[in-house]
Amino acid sequence: MISSVASRALRPAAVRGGARASLARASRPTALSSSSAFPGTIDSRPKSTSCPHAAAAAAEAAAAGCPVHADKTTAAAPEVSHPKLVEVPSLPGVGSLVRAYSGIPPLDKPYEFWPQMRKQFGDFYTMGMPGLGSDDCIKSTVYVVQDPKEMMKVLRSEGAYPSGMAQGSWGIFKWEKDAGFETVSHDDMGFAGQGENWKRIRTFMQTDLLHPTAARGYTSGIIEAAELASKGAPASASDLNSFFERCAFDMFSTVMFGDLMEVADPNTPTDREDVEFVRAAKAGLGTGVKVSRSLKDALIVKTLGLETEQYKLMKDNLDICWKIGSGKIQRFMDKRDRGELNEREKNSYLYRALETYDSGKSGVSLKEALEMSWGGIFAAVDTTSGKMGWNVLHAALNPEVQEKLYQELSHAAAANGGRLTVEALDKSNAPYLHAFVRESHRLTPVVPIATRKRVAADELTIHGISIPRGSAVACDGYSLGQDPAYIDDPRSLQPERWLDDAVQARKGTPREIIDHPFFKDPFSQGARKCPGSRVALNEVAVILSQLVLDYKITAPGVSSFDQVPYGQETVVEPRLPTLNFEPRA
Repeated sequence: MISSVASRALRPAAVRGGARASLARASRPTALSSSSAFPGTIDSRPKSTSCPHAAAAAAEAAAAGCPVHADKTTAAAPEVSHPKLVEVPSLPGVGSLVRAYSGIPPLDKPYEFWPQMRKQFGDFYTMGMPGLGSDDCIKSTVYVVQDPKEMMKVLRSEGAYPSGMAQGSWGIFKWEKDAGFETVSHDDMGFAGQGENWKRIRTFMQTDLLHPTAARGYTSGIIEAAELASKGAPASASDLNSFFERCAFDMFSTVMFGDLMEVADPNTPTDREDVEFVRAAKAGLGTGVKVSRSLKDALIVKTLGLETEQYKLMKDNLDICWKIGSGKIQRFMDKRDRGELNEREKNSYLYRALETYDSGKSGVSLKEALEMSWGGIFAAVDTTSGKMGWNVLHAALNPEVQEKLYQELSHAAAANGGRLTVEALDKSNAPYLHAFVRESHRLTPVVPIATRKRVAADELTIHGISIPRGSAVACDGYSLGQDPAYIDDPRSLQPERWLDDAVQARKGTPREIIDHPFFKDPFSQGARKCPGSRVALNEVAVILSQLVLDYKITAPGVSSFDQVPYGQETVVEPRLPTLNFEPRA
């Protein structure tokens, strides 16, 4: 039996130990195009030579123009042309965040910021962006590209130990380390790093989540949780953001524990502890992201070792999540030891993880296995709820599209008495559903940056420019999808764009770039792609399908998603208006 060991592994450092451990420019835009010039006093500023990216920024590409805009009608094959590299003005410490100096647009509206950056600075530029840029550069420089083929070069350079966007979440990793988490306490920073320990822990975690067969095996439980959650939509119509957070918790709980928590429906008696976990997870993760992007927090917390109010708020909520989540894991393990788990619970991720550990083939310690299981529950609440909200909002605002979706889903579910099945949700049976989710992502991606990586090769050329080892490179996953050169009427919702005939029609044309896998979903790319991405996509498709089958959804007083405010929390999410859920006959 492992429960006695696990009970010690799940206790926070504050309990195990004695003393309480907290759970706790300088240059102008480089030479590059007439649009890169800025008026004012910038000319008098000295040019910096301390940034290792300056040489690359000053080098010119072979020719102007972007390969995705190339004229396909030219008889002779032209030489490869590249956009010129533009250096957005940047300062030590703050990067390009001083807008009066850098000339960048406001950062608080990502769906406006990224297309405007492309309009001002072109298809290849550097900017200073703390949290996104390189930690090794005093200006936090990041190279931003639009062409996913160029970004693929970075991924191919990474080798066995790639980088990932989550590594920037230093606030949460600090809390975990202070709380005694074994997963982040190795010399190479463990799961927060890029070494052998990251690979070992990642391999264990993803085995029963990322594999298509494993992810598919959880879908029946997700459907059952969604059927129960859907009943609570009308009563939650005025607070749908919270509703979708509870839906995400309910659905992922069937994956982790094989249990139906029934938190989403406010008319159903539920464990208040679960409700508190959802609230604290949302607040803790969202605040953690803000901490990791804050220059103030970085200075006070990381450099001085003190706590800001924002850091303390994050820490307090993570403490709550750890206490509740680790308790749920311990109770599951005790039940397993007594032989009381039902078949659905034996099909859960946690059961399989414990079985793998018992077999001696997991490659991780029990404490690491339990910490990563807790992290899965914690992260699942906030990272999928935003996408659920955008999907349902788009359905409500486009009644003709919603009706097509309803007809497809009701037909696919007819063989099972109108209830969803795993097979009914397959792309072969519900192509319009999958096209809808893809189109919603194009219009309102919860993560506009398709992926962010670090150059791991000594010599890597992007758009004809040599990029130094260690440089941060990000692929803008949003702006091309808003460009009429690639998308007709880009502000309208048209799932038909992603049906097979439309995709085939784009092949061999400049527009086929929008079909690149980098633009498909918000879960990053490569070996550090979100390990729960397949499960999350299933959850998103299931709750949308269930709500459309159960209700005709409308948005009184709202005619366009552009009228709906949104904000950057953990992800970009809408501030959902009150929707009307009319039960279908």
